Amino acid sequence: MKIKRLDEELARKIAAGEVIERPASVVKELVENALDAKSESISIELTDGGIGSIIVHDDGEGMAADDIALCVERHTTSKIALEEDLARISTLGFRGEALASIAAVCHLRVVSKTAADDMAHELRVSGGKIGQVTPAARAVGTTVEVQDLFYNLPARASFLTSSRSEFFHCNRIIHRLALCSPSVGFSATHGARTVFSAPAVSDLRDRIGQLYGAEIGRQMIPISAEKGGLTVRGYISSPEVKRGNRRDQILSVNGRAVDDSGMSYVLQSAYHGILRPGVFPVAVIEIGVPYEEVDVNIHPRKLEVRLAGRHAVQDLLDRALKQALSSRYVVPAMSTNVGQSEGRIPTGSSPRPQLDLRQETLMRQGSNQAQEVRVKSDRRAIGQLQQTYILVESPDGLEIVDQHIAHERILYEKLLHEVQEGAVSQQRFLLPVRVELPFESAAALNAEKETLARVGIDIDDFGGGTFLVRGYPSLLVKTQVQYGFQELLERVVDALQQGVKLKETLFDHIIAELACGAAIKAGDRLSLDEQQELIDRLLTMENPYTCPHGRPIIFAISRHDLDKRFKRS
Repeated sequence: MKIKRLDEELARKIAAGEVIERPASVVKELVENALDAKSESISIELTDGGIGSIIVHDDGEGMAADDIALCVERHTTSKIALEEDLARISTLGFRGEALASIAAVCHLRVVSKTAADDMAHELRVSGGKIGQVTPAARAVGTTVEVQDLFYNLPARASFLTSSRSEFFHCNRIIHRLALCSPSVGFSATHGARTVFSAPAVSDLRDRIGQLYGAEIGRQMIPISAEKGGLTVRGYISSPEVKRGNRRDQILSVNGRAVDDSGMSYVLQSAYHGILRPGVFPVAVIEIGVPYEEVDVNIHPRKLEVRLAGRHAVQDLLDRALKQALSSRYVVPAMSTNVGQSEGRIPTGSSPRPQLDLRQETLMRQGSNQAQEVRVKSDRRAIGQLQQTYILVESPDGLEIVDQHIAHERILYEKLLHEVQEGAVSQQRFLLPVRVELPFESAAALNAEKETLARVGIDIDDFGGGTFLVRGYPSLLVKTQVQYGFQELLERVVDALQQGVKLKETLFDHIIAELACGAAIKAGDRLSLDEQQELIDRLLTMENPYTCPHGRPIIFAISRHDLDKRFKRS
């Protein structure tokens, strides 16, 4: 007989391995238990990154003596009783495995008191061996102490990293849980040092400010949407606040922090054209879903959930994000310490071409600067700064608009609309334009001739790295002819060589490059009438605040800030 029944101690260690991966796993389970107990304040004490000890205190409902004796046994819980309860789980924990799994691989002490009891009670467990419940002293609530994690599981202990690294993981978990529960106070110490303190707050923005700093808290953009029992609430960062990874993106479903690739993709897609590739926003987003439409019992550590209406949730999130990112929240305020803008802005080093901007559906040409300009919006152009920036009077003060990026956004959205409608108007050249490219660039361009045709570019491979441009989008052709096609096609090749697989994303890359190439440049002089027409058209765009490459179009200086600078009362 080859199949054997495992002894209880070995079975407990195997079960613990599924739930308890490292000290951060213990912190997560204990803090979630404290939140389920309706705690208003939770403190976490760590030594040696949590490897030495983890102590979690809470002021929740506490446990009576009989409950303390049961809580460390497997599959004992107060959160569900019947099979149908699995269909409506509203608590963070529900399996009754956490304390039993933790107790199997450490020295555990639990002290708890309810409001109805005269005294607290204590229970000790070592490596799964349960002791007796004895009287103890503490206020209402629960304390759980974990000492010498994995002392009896050396194979698992050998995979732990340095104390500093393990503390980092614990701290990340604490931050995630604190962001999901702003109405609960949190504090944490590591050794003798207080590393985190966040009193209870009523607004999530305040909790974000506690964790990331008040300045970032002020720069967060609120999002909100609801439909058919689904809700989306939270905050996302303005384009000025960005990260090199997704670590500061917290997504939660019914108060449970989750990892969801679908929602992460929706979030990143919403910032396309606002943040450059490889840069990520900060986000704390709470998704509200009817409990019966969520399956939380699909992951050993409850890090993932399954949603019955996954596409409806993603659509609602997408709507909330796009609504927020197309608002004036994304207009950065002008700072006294302005660094260089990201990306490359073309300069007017070449002779200024005679642009017929009216043919680009933008503006009327030949207006006299002194004549009265017709204003179609609440923004009035008042002049051009160094033939690069348009100064605009707004209801709130002064706005500075980059004329190249503004024109680029207008051309981009118009050409994108034509591509999406399958109706790109193309100008055929009587004499094709000759462009020469290196061999590897020529190969990349040749491989995507059909893609280029969809956005209005008709090219022939003449051999030896030489191409003939025979047609170009009508919307852009007049300006582009005057700037030439060599640099433009080199930038298109760069976009093709970025390894983008999705066709629509590839089109977007190319369209952005085409719009950038055809847009008016820094150094181009515009009449006041042209300036106003550019501003009016910009404000009708879906996103008038950032260019397709993620650069800001507008900087704002409020009247309040101007008054402060000039010391006006």
